[in-house]
Amino acid sequence: METQNFSKTVMIGVVVALVAGGGLGYYYGLQIGDGAGYTRGKTDGKNEAEAEALAKAEAAKKAQESIAAEAANPFADTQKNPLENVTINPFEKVKVNPFAE
Repeated sequence: METQNFSKTVMIGVVVALVAGGGLGYYYGLQIGDGAGYTRGKTDGKNEAEAEALAKAEAAKKAQESIAAEAANPFADTQKNPLENVTINPFEKVKVNPFAE
């Protein structure tokens, strides 16, 4: 009978130790994870600000390039159809029926 009480006591002690260890491990891991998360968030915030500044610089550079390209385009001021006022019909003297004389 005494061995049965001893084994129950040991079993209850093991279960209590596992629950306590799991709870403490969870709490400790949560604290470590929060600290790492805050640190990562701070660096991500800095990286995000740097990326935003870089994106603005890229957008400004592309805008300047498009303005320079429009200024360098020799065809920008021409009319849409250079043959718009030409009235010559190239098919005027075409022979439609090859068998007719």
